[in-house]
Amino acid sequence: MKKIIAKTLLVFYFALVTLSCSKEEGLNNPGDTLEVKKKEFVENYVNIVLSSYEDTLNKLYDLQLSIDTFVANPTDASFKEAKNKWIISRELYGQTESFRYYDGPIDGSEGEPEGYINAWPMDEALIDYVTEGSGGQDLSDNRQNIINNTTVYPILTKDILREISGYNSNESNVSIGYHAIEFLLWGQDNTEPSLKLNGQRPFTDYTTETNATRRGQYLKIVTALLVEDVKSVVEQWKPGASYRSSFLALTSDIAITKILTGAAKLSKGELAGERMVVAVENQNQEDEQSCFSDNTHRDIYSNAQSIHNIINGAYKNTDGSSISGTSLLDVLKLVNANDANTLSLTATEVMNKVETISNTGHFDYQIMTETIDNFDTPVMSAVKTLRKQGDELAKAGKSITGNTIDPSV
Repeated sequence: MKKIIAKTLLVFYFALVTLSCSKEEGLNNPGDTLEVKKKEFVENYVNIVLSSYEDTLNKLYDLQLSIDTFVANPTDASFKEAKNKWIISRELYGQTESFRYYDGPIDGSEGEPEGYINAWPMDEALIDYVTEGSGGQDLSDNRQNIINNTTVYPILTKDILREISGYNSNESNVSIGYHAIEFLLWGQDNTEPSLKLNGQRPFTDYTTETNATRRGQYLKIVTALLVEDVKSVVEQWKPGASYRSSFLALTSDIAITKILTGAAKLSKGELAGERMVVAVENQNQEDEQSCFSDNTHRDIYSNAQSIHNIINGAYKNTDGSSISGTSLLDVLKLVNANDANTLSLTATEVMNKVETISNTGHFDYQIMTETIDNFDTPVMSAVKTLRKQGDELAKAGKSITGNTIDPSV
């Protein structure tokens, strides 16, 4: 009887060992682990996207409140507060810019609503009085602009201003969004590039100047439109929303291709190219993104941070909490550990270089001493590393999914 029990226990022991080994082999199977990590990365990305847009929207509500307060009672103090709220909300929006370039809620097939939110360069001459304008308006008669031409534009409404802003067919007609608000708060920057001065619009433009009431009305309307457009994006990324559900239902490879398309294009084509090289080449402060407030140095940093968040799978919320999970690096390590290490080093180098730009200050001043063929200077050195990062992100996408990504815009 004891022998039978002993044999039974021995068989049971070997069965447990075999089962345990089988499970252990399954967990260590590279294919299974990679697929799990891919799925985790996509889910973490979606959570980062939602939090980034929600933070942006919350800060836009603060901006809207400050602008409503200012327009109701225009003072120098309330004017400065509205400017400060614009800069804060801009900082958050900058960290969403890598969630683009794949026909998501921010820029569908018609480019909306991103074009209404962030299109630039804009046509300040179409909106209000200027010294120089970019849109070919008749500057000999300032009544040609929307605020001062009460004959052509007798009533200002959301629908009218959105209809006028024809960024798709004519970029010079951009007249709503972040940069329209920026222009209405700072005015044109007609000062020489420096580390101190930006647009010098006085708050009295909203008190004693011609059409002061209409100017305030315009400012309130474009701010309300911006809130609505960003809110529409937030709604589509919320749990249960149709776009979020469809994105999570994609195969991991397709979803990751979209994710890395956005990050790679922002890094190499858009940020390094359109937003930095063009300004250096033209030596023109009108070519910097936030040219009225001279906040471009922070635009560059927050855009780079947007990419960095994806690479490292982490985002810090404005309330101090954090979202952290499976990162691109975690996935890439399972495919090519050397490439993961290289990308990690490049990403760190990017952030160090854009931090130098940010700490220096006004971008229009920095570019005046640089040329596009000298990569030993701060801005062009950052451009070189951003391009490298874009190429490495495209390579990572190919390694992970087998799909080709073009990092240019």
